[in-house]
This record gives sequence, C-alpha cells and structure tokens, in this order.
Amino acid sequence: MQLIETERLLLRPYSWEDLPALTALLADPTTMRFWPRPFTPDEAQGWLERAMTASSSTIYGRRALVLKSSGEQIGDVGVVPAMLLGEERNDLGYIVDRRWWGQGFASEAAQALCDHYMHEHGLDALVAHMAWDNLPSQRVAEKIGMCKVAEFNNPRNRDLLTFLYEIRLSSEL
Repeated sequence: MQLIETERLLLRPYSWEDLPALTALLADPTTMRFWPRPFTPDEAQGWLERAMTASSSTIYGRRALVLKSSGEQIGDVGVVPAMLLGEERNDLGYIVDRRWWGQGFASEAAQALCDHYMHEHGLDALVAHMAWDNLPSQRVAEKIGMCKVAEFNNPRNRDLLTFLYEIRLSSEL
C-alpha cells in the first residue's frame, strides 16, 4: 500500500506505533457517535491488525490520516471490500477525530482515495454507507461526487436506517 499525499494530509499505511492514537480515536464517544458504540482497546487493536494485514496483501485497507504540518494522526480512512445489500462492494470509509471536524479533512482524504483507486487500481465504483442522520458524512460523500442510491436497515449498526452512496468511477475516465 502506497502513501497518498494531499495538500494538507498524508494517508499512510498503519504501523504498531499508531495504536495509541487509533485507540483514542475509536474510543471517543463523540467521534464514534454514529457507530454502534465506541471501541474498546482490544477492538482498536483488532482494527489495527486487520488494517495492517489487508494493506500488506491487497490493494484494500484502512490508513492513518495524518496532518502533514504536525505529523499528528487525526483520523482513519480507507477502502475495504464489504458485503452491502447482498453484493460485494468497494466501501470508502472515513473517521475524523472530533477535534478536527469542520475543516474539510474528511472530504480531502475521501477525494484523494477516490482518485487513487480510480487512477491507480481501475476500480469502476466506490460506495460509502452511513447512518441516516449522519449529515456530515453525507455531505462528504456528496462533495466528492457520490449520489445516494439506496436505503436499508443495517444489521451491523443497530438495524438503523442507512444510506448507501455511490460513485461510478468509469464514467469519469
């Protein structure tokens, strides 16, 4: 997995040194309010292990979202295969620490991932799914050109109504 760089951010593969920052990110109840619940330290470690395994063997995986100016990890982003509505899809995800909300970091990272997977890997589509009331995440998806294509009750997230957004990358080539 290669490093992706934007004007303000580095999207880099994880290492074990990222565990404390990732644990704090995933344990924060405000940051994780649209998830079933904040993560325990063991669950954060499992997240990190899966991310490192995926990034070493496939094009997929989660990445540390890092500020170029300070080197501080401010989030987690990535593309992973996910079974959604009975179909395996390339699922774009982004989590930004609440202290950094409202500054465009999620949109900047999501656009960089979209461009990377379109140009470097030739994927024909990406999706993102979020709880119906996660308006900031919906705005990020729309800002990078995604359109809402479905609604479903998500058994992995308290059976909440979930919106599925998609961008067809081949139409942009």
